[in-house]
Amino acid sequence: MSGSTESVSLGAIIYASVKPMFKIYAIIIMGIYLAKKNILTVATCRDISDCIVTAIMPCLIFENVVTNLKSSDIKNLGIIFFTGTLLFTIGCLLAFVTKFVTKSPDRWFGGLLSVGLFPNISDLPIAYLQTFSKGGHIFTQKQGNLGVAYVCIFLASQIFYQFSLGLYRLIEWDFRDELLEDEQEKDLESKLEKESLNGTSPGMAPGYGDGSSIAMSSTSMNQSDAGSSNTQEDSSGTGNYHNSSGTEPEDPHNEFLRKHESSNSRALRMRKTNSAQTGRRYSDGQSSVDTGFYSTATRTSDLRRQKSQDINNLIHEYSERNEWRQNSHADLDESNDYESVRLDQVQVLKKNQSRDPKWVKFKSRVIITLKNFAAPNSVSLIISIAIAMSPPLKPLFVNTGYDIPNAPDFQPPLSFIMDIASYVGAASVPLGLLLLGATISRLSIKKMPPGFWKTALMITASRLILIPIIGVGITTGFYKAGWYGQDKLIRFVSVIEFGLPNATALVYFTAFYTDPNSEDHLQMDCLAICLICQYAILFITLPFLVSFTLKVSLSM
Repeated sequence: MSGSTESVSLGAIIYASVKPMFKIYAIIIMGIYLAKKNILTVATCRDISDCIVTAIMPCLIFENVVTNLKSSDIKNLGIIFFTGTLLFTIGCLLAFVTKFVTKSPDRWFGGLLSVGLFPNISDLPIAYLQTFSKGGHIFTQKQGNLGVAYVCIFLASQIFYQFSLGLYRLIEWDFRDELLEDEQEKDLESKLEKESLNGTSPGMAPGYGDGSSIAMSSTSMNQSDAGSSNTQEDSSGTGNYHNSSGTEPEDPHNEFLRKHESSNSRALRMRKTNSAQTGRRYSDGQSSVDTGFYSTATRTSDLRRQKSQDINNLIHEYSERNEWRQNSHADLDESNDYESVRLDQVQVLKKNQSRDPKWVKFKSRVIITLKNFAAPNSVSLIISIAIAMSPPLKPLFVNTGYDIPNAPDFQPPLSFIMDIASYVGAASVPLGLLLLGATISRLSIKKMPPGFWKTALMITASRLILIPIIGVGITTGFYKAGWYGQDKLIRFVSVIEFGLPNATALVYFTAFYTDPNSEDHLQMDCLAICLICQYAILFITLPFLVSFTLKVSLSM
């Protein structure tokens, strides 16, 4: 593996396997500390995460793939993608078995499958490879960089399944009842709005509870607006006087009043809701000053003297439940069609839209998949693979021995692009580990479901013990079948991918669907328990797997 053919002692391999954990856990602890000090706030972590996904990680992918892959590695790309598929499939099957063996909560079935599916597939392996490549004792610098390129291909396979195929929506399944209630509430409010716009009094409709109060409020506001309008007309001296007998009603005017009242009431409700959201967002970690319907946050320096932000702040930051509720009103405000279409016509439109739901869903899924291929990570990977596999293009970026004129500094003409990508991409793993620590620091368990400790124990054992054993067997079979040839590095990287804990990105996906106004966060509690268990024993399981792979599987 390294430049030397001498066997590495067992003690040296064990130390080399443990050494990266010092770096990994040190950065994670830094992230925990910065989060507790409110330096890495929830909003700051979200901004940093966006930077990593949008710019930093694409640079890391581009630099390592273009530099280290070549056209003869095309077979390895297929092997890695197939290995990743097996990894996700095995994890999902074990999670499925865990569900029925331990009787885990039905409301956390999709989350449990996601825990089995998606490990932390990039940051931890890259940290190991970068440490091993220093000094050339285990791997050379070139081998370490090639290993990072292999990890990027594993990451691409995960992105394909998680986002392009939409498996992240497994978590949405756990919130189906709550989302159905929100949808029913939207339909009810939309129906009330449409009846109001069509001149039907909601208060007279049976089964609408407080409809009478809505009707009284609507009448009061209409009278107030009408009185104001009449006063303006009288004072203007235009002569447009309306007698009080009401024998000639002004239909256009009444319609205008209805629209004006409906618009005002919805705008008022939206402002109050936005104010309440803002207030909740700052209530636990930030002090705020109320000015009318709005809330003004204090300075960042004051924030750092407040209580550390916790999982509730994270849910408020990422949850879209309130936004969905508000959009039901905003859509009505922005659409003029609903103001002229009667309720029965709207129902006909809905029936027409649902005539071929399979085609609509398929079309929507294709569009989403294509959009995911346009994401920065995907674009960077596609472009970098195209360059790496093209002998005429690659020499423009790195030295390959291909006869092409160099720049004045005797480097490839576009080597400055590689310098930029290398410089920016180097920040990816440290920032990722800092965010990992910040996320772990905010995990809390409000209530453990009865008997859930069995689920947490079994899924942790599956993720960090059973799956690595299966991974060693699979990679050994591939090696004996001649898939890897003499490339032991791809075998090492593949084994490491089988021994990783879950990605904390699952926390953000779960928060996306969680209702911030609810005290019941069962899905988040279950996920937090599993993540805490996994990262609590990772410092034992991962070095053991690495030591076994290097000494036994690779015979170093």
